[in-house]
Amino acid sequence: MKKCPDCGMVIANQAIRCPKCKYTFTSAEGGSDTETTVTPQAAAVSAAATGRSEKVSGIMPMVDVNKDNVDTLYSQLKAAIVKRKTEFDHFIDFLENRTSWLTAPAEVKGPLACEKGLLIRSVAVAKQLLRIKDTIMPQLDEESAIIIALFHEVGKVGIEGKPLFIQEETSSLGSTSALGLSFSSRLSTSTSSSGPSYSINNKLVHMNVGVRSLFLVSQYMLLSDDEAQAISYASDVELLDGKLSPYTLLLSTALQMQKTIYEVSDTVSSYSFTVINP
Repeated sequence: MKKCPDCGMVIANQAIRCPKCKYTFTSAEGGSDTETTVTPQAAAVSAAATGRSEKVSGIMPMVDVNKDNVDTLYSQLKAAIVKRKTEFDHFIDFLENRTSWLTAPAEVKGPLACEKGLLIRSVAVAKQLLRIKDTIMPQLDEESAIIIALFHEVGKVGIEGKPLFIQEETSSLGSTSALGLSFSSRLSTSTSSSGPSYSINNKLVHMNVGVRSLFLVSQYMLLSDDEAQAISYASDVELLDGKLSPYTLLLSTALQMQKTIYEVSDTVSSYSFTVINP
């Protein structure tokens, strides 16, 4: 345990900010090198994100995140969170066991309007952000990068018991079913070749995705101002009137790269991107 030098509150050694007065600790004050140094787990994830290996030396290829590899990549990102592991794990437990986080689509229409679409988008954005960070802003904390990227659209799960996306499954009786904690097992026997279709759940209190994402994350994790802005406005940076923090700027860039380039197969092929499938 350690004591905040401003207000005297006793908090856990791994805390980077005082929850009472918001004082930010340095490694010297906290007495632990892990509070400011890059953890081996995070460094390894970052290196994997940039594609820097003997096989692809000297280039930064696109990492293809898909249904086949997303679970493995997601596990790697989770394992990289060390300094804030307790609060992070509590939030992940909530998401994975009480919401549609692992199965929800990323959108109503588009290439990721499918099972696991939201997870694919979130993991892919984390990969893009780590690549950008290592290139132009290496001082950005590895764990912060992973947290804001993974959770910038987490509001798309809705809330516990009320998913944002409703899966429209038409049966012979013309009925529809809602996307809850998991997709219906009937999907595997669906005769539709176009895949499931979705609509927005109008029973949820209306919020934009960034606000709902911050609402969910902040119930479990203590965020810095930079992290809160990034999660809230990554998809709506125009609302900030140019007052973007570096975290928000990099996250919004990674998100746009993912949505407008890497999720569009024609664009990827037209510009001859080097693609690796980790």
